[in-house]
Amino acid sequence: MLTSEGRVSEGFRWPSEDEGGDVRSRLTADGIRFTVAGSADPVQRLTADDLALLVAEDDDRTEGEDPAQRTPSSSQGEETRSDRFFRQLTADDSPETVEAVRALFAHWEKLGGWIGHGAGQVTTSAFLMLGEAGAPGRGIWPMTLYPGGGRGGTAEVVFQYMAAREPFTDRALRTELLTRLNELEGVDIPEGKLDLRPNIRLSVLEKNHNRELFSETLTWFRARWEERGTV
Repeated sequence: MLTSEGRVSEGFRWPSEDEGGDVRSRLTADGIRFTVAGSADPVQRLTADDLALLVAEDDDRTEGEDPAQRTPSSSQGEETRSDRFFRQLTADDSPETVEAVRALFAHWEKLGGWIGHGAGQVTTSAFLMLGEAGAPGRGIWPMTLYPGGGRGGTAEVVFQYMAAREPFTDRALRTELLTRLNELEGVDIPEGKLDLRPNIRLSVLEKNHNRELFSETLTWFRARWEERGTV
């Protein structure tokens, strides 16, 4: 449909007359923005890593539920989901990154949050959760962490899901979150991904200043969640 330059392919044809119509108009209705030059806005382009993370998280989700449950206890000697997450992370990231993630989880729990894990065996995700698990809208999570599977671990910032949960239905709050994350060295999330789920390399947390900024951002997120409905 679109060329590598983001323009409508001259050779594109709809498979049937029922699906016809102006290609650019159809894509615009689906949320694709076009530049004045007529090409799709490059900041909305998804990379291979973006697509891989979308697939991985969708595998963890159950229709009608929030994506994580409190990690169930396991029988003696059985590997827990938390153990599996860190085993997978350790296989692909440096000891410094792994310890930074452990410290991040401890900080989140100190704030009153909890860590939920997806059920994936090949890639076990970890969700930074606030509120209750289960029914839609009763919990919120700013990001999901994934072991890298050969590419290095990532934190996926779930702007897409925040947009349906108070108080982050307010675009200004999501924009402030993006701005805070972009203060980390090595992070540059374009504003065009404010309705998507962009990712950050966990290796950026090896730097002390980045860890401090990240922790401050999570503290800010939790405070906005606690203030919901009071402003």
